[in-house]
Amino acid sequence: MSEEVRDMIGSALADEPALGLEFDQVVADGRRRQARRRVSALTATAVGIVSVVAAATALTGLLDRTPAQPGGSESTTPPVSATAAPTDPGCVVPAMSGGYPDAPRGTASPAELSESGRLTEAFRKIALPLPAGVEASPLKLCVIRDSWGGSFTLTGDRTAFVYLRSRGGQPPGECVTHQGTECSVRSLPDGSTARVTVTSMDATLVEVEVWRADGTYVRVAETGGDGSKNRVLGDDALLAIATAPQLKVELSGPPVPAAPSDRRAAELDTVIATALPAGMSAKPTAGSDRGWRFRVSQGGYKAYANLTDTEGTGWALVDLQPPADGAVTCGNQPGCEPIDLAGGRKGALTTTLQQPGNVTVVTLNAKAADGTMITVLTSNSESGNGHRSRPTPPLSKADLVRIAELPGLHW
Repeated sequence: MSEEVRDMIGSALADEPALGLEFDQVVADGRRRQARRRVSALTATAVGIVSVVAAATALTGLLDRTPAQPGGSESTTPPVSATAAPTDPGCVVPAMSGGYPDAPRGTASPAELSESGRLTEAFRKIALPLPAGVEASPLKLCVIRDSWGGSFTLTGDRTAFVYLRSRGGQPPGECVTHQGTECSVRSLPDGSTARVTVTSMDATLVEVEVWRADGTYVRVAETGGDGSKNRVLGDDALLAIATAPQLKVELSGPPVPAAPSDRRAAELDTVIATALPAGMSAKPTAGSDRGWRFRVSQGGYKAYANLTDTEGTGWALVDLQPPADGAVTCGNQPGCEPIDLAGGRKGALTTTLQQPGNVTVVTLNAKAADGTMITVLTSNSESGNGHRSRPTPPLSKADLVRIAELPGLHW
């Protein structure tokens, strides 16, 4: 692996104050004062361990990781304006654009483009609940992937982000515990559920998500650059936008799995609690206090720890990402071997040698029966710091396979 990849691993292993499902990168971008006025700053997913391993080993050659097809206080609703036939042609987020909850396809069907134009025009008709003296720039809701999103700037140094899609049967999200974050869930009179998350770091970030009774999921957020603490829009103002009738998505979308939760993370802890070989102990990595336990992180579930036996200390990671379509293959990746897993599933096992440092990294990529993306990784480098700390990784290839095959290891 390159020096850059090793640095990414170190950064990903740091005990991050994860800020909900996809907002880790928004805050990071805010710290660098780069993403305040870009649509690509929409509720972004930070680069996680799986992404790091992907950079190091080309992962598995997964085909188009799209979602799988599986089986408080009252809001203040802005007035509805009469709508005319859409005249806005709609817009599409370019493929490979970063910073989105969904990977942009870069293309759109005529129906999706029409919906983009309709939603953009509908948003213009919302009477935004802005304080006196505050103005908002125009917003275009462009096609992402079965979803639409965009951003608008507010007077001063604050930016608001809007993301919406068909709810796809997704149940309302639960609060997730993170350092520096306050969260509340409220039931709305019409049967919708809202989650409000406020994060106070270098810049105040507030996010309002609504699982609407009309079958639409809407996320509205406001943040700013370094030191930007003064919010322009209060909770009720963001909620008013998120519940505006104009933002109902009229195109149906694919089923959406449940959002990650502390409850499910605790359930997964019991799955891996006895997964380590006899005589091996697990301790938290540098800067972490979790050890061999799952946390909600960067859109999924992640558990990592330093593992010690008589040969020394190395580390290991288990990462779960939402169910997705696509096959697990090696492609032409050097050092990768296809393997068969229980239940007819396929896996890809890759061994790489990191230089300098002579560190061995072994990665198994697989999918659970429900399509959950599973990565199990082990290295003979304590805390993944790039320095060899034992002769071989603490987990064998057979151990990685055994963990990936655990019956309860799924979304």
